[in-house]
Amino acid sequence: MKIIKNISEITQIVSDLHKNKKQINLIPTMGNIHAGHLSLLTEAKKFDGTNIVSIFINPAQFNEENDFTNYPKTFDIDVDILAKANCEIIFAPSIKEIYPRGANSKKTVFKYRDILCDISRSGHFDGVTTIVKILFDLIKPSRVFFGEKDFQQLKIIEQLIIQNNLKINLIKCPSIRDLNGMSYSSRYSTFSQNQRLQFDECAKIINSKLINLKKNLNREILQSIEDELKSSGISNIDYCEVRSEENLKISKLNEKSRLFIAFYLSKIRVIDNFILY
Repeated sequence: MKIIKNISEITQIVSDLHKNKKQINLIPTMGNIHAGHLSLLTEAKKFDGTNIVSIFINPAQFNEENDFTNYPKTFDIDVDILAKANCEIIFAPSIKEIYPRGANSKKTVFKYRDILCDISRSGHFDGVTTIVKILFDLIKPSRVFFGEKDFQQLKIIEQLIIQNNLKINLIKCPSIRDLNGMSYSSRYSTFSQNQRLQFDECAKIINSKLINLKKNLNREILQSIEDELKSSGISNIDYCEVRSEENLKISKLNEKSRLFIAFYLSKIRVIDNFILY
């Protein structure tokens, strides 16, 4: 396994791969590798090509400096995990390599905005699309692999590919869930024991409502989720909505719809979505 930390070296590797008519599969991550990330690599191995996992904690997509500072940084452990998973190349550039003039971002994708996470995390998706476009330009992948946990992000990246006429196949991979039914997230590795217990209680509340929500999509069930989460100690709920996975508009039918939810457990933001069909 190769670990590449500078742009000149990854550019040369990409050039050599393309000269030899080799395809590239890109798995972008911010590190703290868990089962969800490994599932993306497993999916990538089903396709021809060289698999490149990027590890870059992108400062441009954090709304608060403390959030960036506290984000789990586990590079050495990540390398061990990816080596055991037979990853071929890790691209782990520094912030100065990626943003030599500072971590600035631009709003280039306007579709799927002003809803869900975009309301409470102003500028977040601008940072996401900025780094993803940089990675696309550097690595020139044939395929890119993203999980469905961050579904709004997935739709925005899909739009980024469309509007830039990029010949990149976006592979959407199902969420990998913990035993409590919630999707894995790097942020959850920082839970204290009490926070973990509270998280499991929140998961129980959400999952107990899904069966009824699949049978009967109505606002009363969504309100009961919010009420029970608040009763369990959750004071900040960003949203609890059912939306179409095709256009992210509010749904009145279960067909091709998902429950989208986001709330804070202390200062740790929990987001997830659940298929209702």
